[in-house]
Amino acid sequence: MLIYVISLRQHAERREHLAGALNAVGLRAEWIEAVDGRTVALDEIVRRGSYPRAGSHALTPTQYGCYLSHVKCWQAFLESGAPLVAIFEDDVHLAEDIGVFLEQAESWFPEDADVVKLETCLQPVRLESQPVDTVFGRELFRLRSRHLGSAAYVLSRKGARKLLENSDKLAMGVDAVMFNPRPRLKHEMINYQIDPAICIQDDIAYRCGLPRLGYCSNNPVPRSRKSCGTNAVEYARYVVRDGLRRLRLCLRYRIGGYRKRVIDFRQRPASSCKRPSPRYKTAMQSRSIP
Repeated sequence: MLIYVISLRQHAERREHLAGALNAVGLRAEWIEAVDGRTVALDEIVRRGSYPRAGSHALTPTQYGCYLSHVKCWQAFLESGAPLVAIFEDDVHLAEDIGVFLEQAESWFPEDADVVKLETCLQPVRLESQPVDTVFGRELFRLRSRHLGSAAYVLSRKGARKLLENSDKLAMGVDAVMFNPRPRLKHEMINYQIDPAICIQDDIAYRCGLPRLGYCSNNPVPRSRKSCGTNAVEYARYVVRDGLRRLRLCLRYRIGGYRKRVIDFRQRPASSCKRPSPRYKTAMQSRSIP
């Protein structure tokens, strides 16, 4: 399977650690040189951003660099011709069964999915009441609410095209564009979630009993400023539209009975995994991928 890992060249220790973890489960990755937002001119950040448009955020250099690093991955993926790609940031812990899990991704990836989120940020999230599939002992749910974090996910070609079109202007963090249904975007993302998660970032891994490797960001991301408009008319229009969208989401949660839970991270030895039976009638191998 095509695998990209986003990493800054100077993070040699992270690269060594993750390369070892991937090799141990039989996976090989292509390393995508991350964009260091600290080296990008401020006027370019302003030009590519959409702040102070109503609903947009004033991105920090760190957020800007992270976003553009993922954009590089999406563009490279579409140029590759591969049907799916797994994208990781370089500070993740991997479960032992991730090798067999990704090797069979084309058989279990939902036909309608844009993204399957592999990580957990230990946030309460809303999932559909029943899983659509069970993959090597992990359940696959439709993700219906916000679940921020962009450190590990599997992306379809359809999803990559949507994300690029949603990113003509950078209005918020990349994880919000991917995994937050509340903002108004050109294309609504169809997201799924693995439960329990198969990856977790190092800065919160200790909460699941894993050793802390010290790979948390060297440039902590502060809470970015959000604009509700530049004048009273824009402000009123945004507040009304955002309030209606929030109400629709709340009604959808209530009517759909989507349960709220915290996704755990759990190791599952690869030796205990059984090959899954594809739930869908047509596997990815037999699809016509544009």
